[in-house]
Amino acid sequence: MSKSVQELQGRLDEWAREASVPGAVVGVSHHGEESVFATGVSSADTELPVDTGTLFMIGSTSKTFAAAVVLALVEDGVLDLDKPVIHYLPGLRLADPEARKTVTLRHLLTHSAGFFGDVDFTTGWGDNALALAIDRFGDLPQVFPPGEAFSYCNAGFQLAGRVAEAESGATFEDLVRTRLLEPLGMTDSFYFPWEVLTRRHAVGHALGEKGPSVEHTVGLTRADSASGGLWSTAADQLNWARFFLSGESKGEAPLSAETRDLLRAPQRSAAVPFDEVGLSWLRTSHGDARLVRHGGNVGNLQISEFVTLPEEDFAVTVLTNSAGGGVLGPRIVDWCLENLVGLPPIASAPAVPRPDFAEYLGRYETGDLGFEVTDRDGDLWGQLIVNIEDIPSPPAYEVVFVGEDVLAKAADTRRPAARFLRNDHGEVTSVEFSGRTARRRATVTG
Repeated sequence: MSKSVQELQGRLDEWAREASVPGAVVGVSHHGEESVFATGVSSADTELPVDTGTLFMIGSTSKTFAAAVVLALVEDGVLDLDKPVIHYLPGLRLADPEARKTVTLRHLLTHSAGFFGDVDFTTGWGDNALALAIDRFGDLPQVFPPGEAFSYCNAGFQLAGRVAEAESGATFEDLVRTRLLEPLGMTDSFYFPWEVLTRRHAVGHALGEKGPSVEHTVGLTRADSASGGLWSTAADQLNWARFFLSGESKGEAPLSAETRDLLRAPQRSAAVPFDEVGLSWLRTSHGDARLVRHGGNVGNLQISEFVTLPEEDFAVTVLTNSAGGGVLGPRIVDWCLENLVGLPPIASAPAVPRPDFAEYLGRYETGDLGFEVTDRDGDLWGQLIVNIEDIPSPPAYEVVFVGEDVLAKAADTRRPAARFLRNDHGEVTSVEFSGRTARRRATVTG
């Protein structure tokens, strides 16, 4: 273990405390050498220490497993990425008749199906939970025509998971277990709470004035398995990374090298903060380096990062049990890229003067989420709006332009926070933020 890797334990301990993260685990793989570090406790109530084998919810990194199992069925000749989904689910209901006829698995796996995506249907824990959720998709608004825009879509992965169930004859969870987890030796990854409760696991924490407190909820239901329901350890996550980086597998490889490459290859442009999307996998940059990544957020209770740099045979995963993971995870990832791989730090972008920003002001909404742009005494401010009962919106922050129609936080211009889109007439009509694409709804003057 190199001196730099050893330094990571101290960084993790310090930064987790600063971010109000009760417990976290970091796993790193670089040129075949692996290290796993743990800090803190799995629960602020029990104070049971986190160890390197503690299970955490990986949230939306679960989407990469859903896409992989769909591609395994494509390899079998059972599924076709470009055949309309109604070929497999003829009873499917969608709000828009044209979308129903044209939406494909490729649309679903690239967040471009166009229907409302932030859904959480409670349909129980029976084997029909996913099917019951899909039965309610006729209630989801069609925001964009299929293929027109990238807008992060949990619902799309749920529908893809249901297609895999219907054509394989297995439940989604059994399909992932037999086709992916078992061949890769990922014996510490589970979907069901009753599998997790008998093993060492982290619980989610809410952040309040008195610090982190245990939130007595899982945060997801069985209908969310394909979009975010997997629990895993850092070691199992590194197994997943090694399979995609080098093809390493404990048993027979579940996918061909060509399919592994296809899953990660760019399929289309994505919404800020992402550059491009593969089949589930998200692509971003760290300077000139091209990262292939995912990550997850389960109700701001458990937040994770999963980042690979294929050209350096490098991977890092960060698993946390509070909203502070949203600060801790990126900080650990950047430190690893800069100190273990040797990438230069991301440079701050200079602010671009924009004397008249009236055309950008307003609220842009997609479902329960929105982005509001306001003028505060001549300064531009942005805010993520959460239109969900009992969930407060995060504080507003000052923003500056760092490019044509691109905003960044004034306090940190290294990465964009939002990008505006225009119609054929040059009018600002939409904005990209947090991986979503939202249409303008109302004008805000101050």
